[in-house]
Amino acid sequence: MVRLNKKIAKYERNESEDLFGAQCILDSMPLGVAIFDKHLELIQWNKNFPKYLAIDNAFFCEEMKLEELFVSRQENESVKTENANTIGLITEMFREGAEGTSFNWVYSILLRENKSAEFNVEFFPKKGLVISLKNAPTNEDRQLIEFQAAKEYLEAQTRDAIHMAEDLAVAQQEAAKSSQHVQTILNAMEEGLVTMNDGGTILSANNAMSVIFGYIPSEFEGKDLHDLIESEDLKTSEDATRLLSEHVDGFNVYKSDETGICKDGSTFPLKIDIREVYLGTEKHYTVLFRNVTEQLEAEKLIRKMAWHDSLTGLANRNLLAERLDDALKMGKRLEKQVAVMILDLDKFKPVNDLFGHGTGDKLLKVVSERLLQCAREIDTVARLGGDEFAIVFTNIDDDKNIISIADRIIHSIQQPTEVDGNIIQIGTSIGISFYPDDASTPDELIRMADVALYQAKDDGRRVYRLYDPQMDAETKAQKQMEIDLNKALENDELLLHYQPQFDAINDKMVGVEALIRWVHPEKGMISPYSFIPVAELCGLMIPIGQWVLNTACEAAKSWQDKGLPRIKMSVNISARQFHADNFLDTIEEALKKSNLDPRWLELEITEGIVIKNIDNVVTKLEELRKLGVFLAIDDFGTGYSSLAYLKRFPVNKLKIDQSFIRNIHEDQDDASITDAVIRLGHSLGLTVVAEGVETEKHVTILKEKGCDIFQGFHFCRPIAYNDFVKFLKPKK
Repeated sequence: MVRLNKKIAKYERNESEDLFGAQCILDSMPLGVAIFDKHLELIQWNKNFPKYLAIDNAFFCEEMKLEELFVSRQENESVKTENANTIGLITEMFREGAEGTSFNWVYSILLRENKSAEFNVEFFPKKGLVISLKNAPTNEDRQLIEFQAAKEYLEAQTRDAIHMAEDLAVAQQEAAKSSQHVQTILNAMEEGLVTMNDGGTILSANNAMSVIFGYIPSEFEGKDLHDLIESEDLKTSEDATRLLSEHVDGFNVYKSDETGICKDGSTFPLKIDIREVYLGTEKHYTVLFRNVTEQLEAEKLIRKMAWHDSLTGLANRNLLAERLDDALKMGKRLEKQVAVMILDLDKFKPVNDLFGHGTGDKLLKVVSERLLQCAREIDTVARLGGDEFAIVFTNIDDDKNIISIADRIIHSIQQPTEVDGNIIQIGTSIGISFYPDDASTPDELIRMADVALYQAKDDGRRVYRLYDPQMDAETKAQKQMEIDLNKALENDELLLHYQPQFDAINDKMVGVEALIRWVHPEKGMISPYSFIPVAELCGLMIPIGQWVLNTACEAAKSWQDKGLPRIKMSVNISARQFHADNFLDTIEEALKKSNLDPRWLELEITEGIVIKNIDNVVTKLEELRKLGVFLAIDDFGTGYSSLAYLKRFPVNKLKIDQSFIRNIHEDQDDASITDAVIRLGHSLGLTVVAEGVETEKHVTILKEKGCDIFQGFHFCRPIAYNDFVKFLKPKK
């Protein structure tokens, strides 16, 4: 302590040293931290700094030059050269900085060959530098990461902020003679922090409190905690004293969701953490304040995405399933019928082809409104995707009522509609099934309605059909497709096309997605949207998925062997593949067979895959990460969106479904949802990929929102292997 006080006293005599905190604060930080004076000579460091550099602490001494630590000690010439350039740039930036200002710079620096760290430099021109080191992935691009740290409002930030608050509170006793130094660090926090006595009276506050509540810093002193919080439990000083004595003691921390009150009287959602701290022998308390408005708004958007269709506002497939399950339980209890109606629009595809997807989307909204008008208020109208809709009818007294509604819907949908100056007329085909006559489970009831729908289409469309056990057209078609798929695997009729992915900042190709295609000897090219569902149902998805995985890995390795740029190969994984007992073995087998380094393979999984059996899913994902494989959540927002699940998964990327990107330039809901997903992804430390980027407008908007990677027709359509080799070759 004597040595520390002497050092602090020495710093206070030097005009530049008012920027540096006490040694106890430095040692409490999980990062490696070092302080350099205006001559860029080392004057202070914490215990973690030598560990990051893999240097014995005994080697360190004051007045060591910055370049001695990061350049002179490097044995590898390429590392030494790169670090010398970095240190030279830092030195130049420091000398050019204006006195009285400060700024941050973040970079990835090589500690030694194949070992890098995130290198954060805080500049205080004419005074000195503060450098902090933290771990970075070994394959991280050596580029400027960012000028301002992204906002973090989820649990990762909560833990970091709380640890910082603890460190600072404990450090006040050790740094009593350097309170100005501690206050400098407190004011750099994004979260509000106050100290108060056992009566809830505030003694000090950092600058963030002014940003959060609107008071000037001096106005906080003498205020009571209940002046800032609207709470039934905190109305008086006596309430504060009771709360502190009952809930805050030693290591017990009081956490609560509250409503904050700004100076102008407005309110906002707030999270607080209260903990005990001793300043000398006197007990005080620190309170950490976090404005969680953005987090709650993002969660609200995610909840809406999870249960409603983003285009029409109708229930989506998830909500429909839940409502149908509830309806069947009630129908069984009350001995009432339940009906499911599946609708498919007739001649909708030509509308998209002739007038564009924008017009098609507007037409879907018109259809949604007409369906709501035809259905009863107690019924659930849902959009299943594309031009397919469904309605769940409950409390049915007479089958004829449902038939009347079907007639009314057919008549309503086929009425001409003016959209974007075009008169458009479409129709609808309807399939209907009833509980308990046709089926007794939600899945079977929907399947039976689908069978009836296909019959309605076969019968000329624009009609309804009730399910009949004799309707076996779908079964026959599915069986034939299954037979053809088996032959396709045996006769090498399957092939892969590849669609590149580009970095949003420098337009550099950084990855490629493998997409399956089927060239039928008689029917020609068959869309995966046609045969993948059949493959899932008949059990062929596992061998097909394994073929895709093996072929994609071999392609990636062959490109590397040709000397082409190394890029990540993304492969979609089906639910059946993922949940198979030998799934991890098949991944290792594909990598071993192709001799592909795992870091160049990225597996894309959908939200539907990971929503069930969470613990088992997390275990598998952790094993994949240990293997070195990258992981991405595909089509995010179209299914089971949940922050509670997402934060547990060790994934690297989040892919925004193209349905949100298509109309981002003219649909505010799509723009808001996309913005929320990007912010959520970044707050969780994930790279965000936008699929379906088709226009320059898409690119401009997504860059403004901070999207990281683009994929879509604007850059390149999916192309065959040989064409992709030509595309991948560097242009002369």
